[in-house]
Amino acid sequence: MNDACYRRIQTLRLIPKAPTRISVSQLHEKLVGHGFDIDVRSVQRDVNSLANLFAIENDGNKDIPGWYWRKDAEKLELPEMEPAVALSFRMVKSFLDRFMPPSTLDDLGDYFNYAEQVLSNLPDNHLADWTNKIALLSRNQPLLSPNIADDILNKVYTALLTDKQLQAVYRPRKEDEAKEYAINPFGLVLVDKVIYLVGTLWEYRDIKQFALHRFESAEVTKDDAMEYFGFDLQKYIKQGQFEYLIEEEKTIKLKLVVSEKIAFHLTESPLAENQTIKPEKDTGRLILRAEVKNTQQLRWWLMSFGDGVEVLSPSKLRAEFKQTFEALANKYHDDV
Repeated sequence: MNDACYRRIQTLRLIPKAPTRISVSQLHEKLVGHGFDIDVRSVQRDVNSLANLFAIENDGNKDIPGWYWRKDAEKLELPEMEPAVALSFRMVKSFLDRFMPPSTLDDLGDYFNYAEQVLSNLPDNHLADWTNKIALLSRNQPLLSPNIADDILNKVYTALLTDKQLQAVYRPRKEDEAKEYAINPFGLVLVDKVIYLVGTLWEYRDIKQFALHRFESAEVTKDDAMEYFGFDLQKYIKQGQFEYLIEEEKTIKLKLVVSEKIAFHLTESPLAENQTIKPEKDTGRLILRAEVKNTQQLRWWLMSFGDGVEVLSPSKLRAEFKQTFEALANKYHDDV
């Protein structure tokens, strides 16, 4: 490929899609930064020539024309997108569209459209019915996603991506009164169907969680978000901050009697790296031991197995389960 051809390809890549514009002098500056030895007049000739072949045009400004790809321009893909890549874009759009920033989805719009074209034009299209070949499931009870206004979602993402403070009206819970807050956003976490914004309020250092569906309004301010040196979102999650930790004892040494069926399941998907499942010498019962976080989720999960699991220790947890099941037995004592 000669230099002139390569330069024009790079020029096409540097021209943004409407409504963004770029001037010839800006193009020249970027091309020089890429190592091309070219003057402004030659860049102007290149752009005029390319406009005859591709869907690019200028805004007609007489002083400093701004060049752009038209909104209806097809995505220029070099090299051709592979079918597997096209399928990946489709999956991203289907499974992650609610969690991705709206601005990012807009930027990826051309790729999503192009992926659809690639998959639709495949000979003997084996991916045409891809939705029947791929599924995303959860073993939790299916729940509907809470409603989040698109405008609020966009503002929250913008504040997070630009490190700006968010001025918001937020209702902590349904019965609480909505109040105005200044939020410093640090990250987003998707828990089942609920999206949480993690951050701090005003100049305080306490880390808070804000469910996006409880925002009544949100505006991105000009103020920079307060920095929190040393904060790590992944570490924050691993500490169990979304798992309703029982504060007096954050980890416990769990000892359970489990059925064969549950033992098989937990052999494939262990509770913890230090988990063991061994038959008891005297009784032959399968005994599971593991050190785990002491959370409400653990209790809900154990209860989901019914009489397939018996808590042996810690004694405090066993007493808690005994009390819960006695209360349940009393509730279901008589027919309704």
